[in-house]
Amino acid sequence: MFKLGPAFLAAIIVGALLALPLHAYAQFGGVPGAGSMSAMQALDRAGPSTLKHGQSDDDLIKAAKREITDADPRVRVDGLEKLRFVGDKPEVSELLFRGLNDADVRVRIKAIDVLGARGVNEAVPLMSQALFLRETPAVEKLHLVAALGRIGDARGALPILEYLDETDDTPSRGTAVFALGEIGDPAANDKLIDIVQNDKSAKVRQLAEEALEKIGGELPNHQQEEAKAERDKALEPTDQKLAKMRELDAEMQKQRGY
Repeated sequence: MFKLGPAFLAAIIVGALLALPLHAYAQFGGVPGAGSMSAMQALDRAGPSTLKHGQSDDDLIKAAKREITDADPRVRVDGLEKLRFVGDKPEVSELLFRGLNDADVRVRIKAIDVLGARGVNEAVPLMSQALFLRETPAVEKLHLVAALGRIGDARGALPILEYLDETDDTPSRGTAVFALGEIGDPAANDKLIDIVQNDKSAKVRQLAEEALEKIGGELPNHQQEEAKAERDKALEPTDQKLAKMRELDAEMQKQRGY
């Protein structure tokens, strides 16, 4: 039986990213220009990947059309994956949209991932609607959020904000916050500020702060000062910390008359 291993692997990947320190997270693309794999890409590539291997776009589309009608969901998934690197042709999006409406969640997730990787703006309304529906599985919603972030269309910001209001799962919230930063819509600023100030997860708060920086939003002054103080404290060399501790100890001894 075909298992949902790739989808669950995606959630594990994002959870692992959230557990990493800032400099390690940056190596996965959390900071623009870092050059490796972002949370969006980690989700997008959590599954089988088929390279073109010298096949023409027409050959790949022909194969995808044949496989998308197969009774086996695994074959349909492979057919959609073939469209990842095909050129911009109307029939490609048509096949991927068909995948969005497939009865099997594995096929829908593959369609979501490929549409996100291709940056298909026309998919945003359908993805937003699926993200809103209660019957959409949690793992599918996670991929929808990631894909909306990859596409970067401002229309995806509101459904992600609503998604944040309904989920307490830390990896999911981290992915949503990261996606809002990728979309860059200032409408997310108030929510991101609230997350920076109140979210229970330090990593999610950190991602929200980074998203605000991408969007160009500003934290309240006192919050900026506290965030800067925390960063400075974390970056302070150990010898400087020890020196300050010795100075403090000497001052306390002096006050006690020792």
